[in-house]
Order: sequence, then C-alpha cells, then structure tokens
Amino acid sequence: MFKSWIIFKKSVAVVSDNLAVAFRISGAIFVVAVFASAALNVFLTGDLTVGPPEIKAIKNGSGQDQLMGLNFSSQKILALMGGNFIFFIAMSWIAIAWHRFILLEETSNQLFPNWSPSRIILYSIKTLVMVFTIAFIIIIPFALIITILTGVGLIAILPFINILLFISFYYVFFRAGLILPAVALDKKMSIRQSFEATKYFSNEIWGLSTIVIAMVLFIGIVSGALAPNNLIGVLIISIFQWIVVMVSASLLTTLYRYAIERRPIK
Repeated sequence: MFKSWIIFKKSVAVVSDNLAVAFRISGAIFVVAVFASAALNVFLTGDLTVGPPEIKAIKNGSGQDQLMGLNFSSQKILALMGGNFIFFIAMSWIAIAWHRFILLEETSNQLFPNWSPSRIILYSIKTLVMVFTIAFIIIIPFALIITILTGVGLIAILPFINILLFISFYYVFFRAGLILPAVALDKKMSIRQSFEATKYFSNEIWGLSTIVIAMVLFIGIVSGALAPNNLIGVLIISIFQWIVVMVSASLLTTLYRYAIERRPIK
C-alpha cells in the first residue's frame, strides 16, 4: 500500500509541479468544452445542466407499482449525449497532450495543443472499447453477488460491494490502460502486453485503485455539496472534473514510465 501511495503522490506532484503547463495544455480546451456543453444544454432544454431523470413509482394497467423516469425528454437525452461526447473528445485531446508532455517533454506556447485526429480517434475508440469491455466482464459476477446478497437479506453490505466493484474496475483499467499512453506516443501495444507489463506490481495497483476511488468519492461529495444549479455550479463541477482528468492521465503516464520505460518512481 505504501508503494501505491508513492505512485499516487508522484502522479499528483507531476500536475502540481507543472501547473502552468497543465493549464496551458488543458485550459483552453476545457473552457471551450464547458461552454459548448452548457450552450448545447441551454439550446435544447433551456437549462445550463441536465440532471438525472426523476424516478417515481406509478401504477401500471394492472395496478402494480412501476418505476418511471419522468421529466426526461428526448431533448434532455440528446443534450446529455451531446455534452458527454464534447467532453469525451476534449478529455482525450488533453490526455494525449499531457502524456506527450510528461514522456517526451513536448509542449508549445500555442493556445491549443497539437490536434492530431488520428491519435484522438484511436485514443477515444480504445478508451471506449476498454471501458465497456471491463464493465461487461466485471458487472456480471458482481450483479450475481448483489442478487444473492439481496435475496438473503444482506442489503446493509451492498454499499461496500459497490465500492469493491469500482475498485475492481479501476484495477483492471490500470492493468490494461498502458495502451493509452502508447497511443499518445504512436506506439503499438495490446491489452495483453499491458497486462504482462503490469503483472509484477499487481498488488500496488490494487492499492492505487483504492486510493483513486477514495479521491473520486471525496470529490463527488464535495462538488455535489458546493455546486448550485447555475453557472457557478457548472464552473465548480468543471474544476473538479479537471482535477480528476489530469490526475488520471498522470497516473497512467506514471505507470507507463514505471512498467514500460523502467524509470524509477521516487
């Protein structure tokens, strides 16, 4: 666990020690993504943000309770999907530029970092494939466990099972995720090769995944408590999203340096 903390601390330090570069690489992209997403929400729904649907139990034709998502129109769905797409492309662009800065010391004084459609498309596709594949593989056994626990009345431990689910997701993501910095460097790497390279410090990645989940939960609670449903709220949430994106990209880069480039973690 101590080495996991060293990896995490090193990744955070990479961001904090290079804040000026981090803002230069990501600032303009992030601002454009935030305002483009907000503008899309206003255009389609009239609101700055699109929250989750209101879930209520209503009676169906047979008189039974049925959960329904209310007040969630096609415009809201389109706004949510469009906003997520804007952010996803923006975050891929930022992550690639950050990987290249850390690993190659590549930077520039331009407002936006280098736009490489081939890298961004490949990075985005590999991210999506990896995330959905991991989710599919992990959710099935966990869904079975949750069903069994619910059936025997052990509902109280379900929150801990959900936390374990997310820790497991991040563990597999970090084991497979070295393919993403490789894309940023125009190098070929398979998920199998990434797993092979990280098998020697699997325990450390379990610890790292636990730390990351604690960070994400903390940020989620704080941002949810501080962010009102207006422009200020959008900016507050965006700042916390920026922290998660930059630290996550740094974590993958640190693992790549350690596992592939054999650089020591000090």
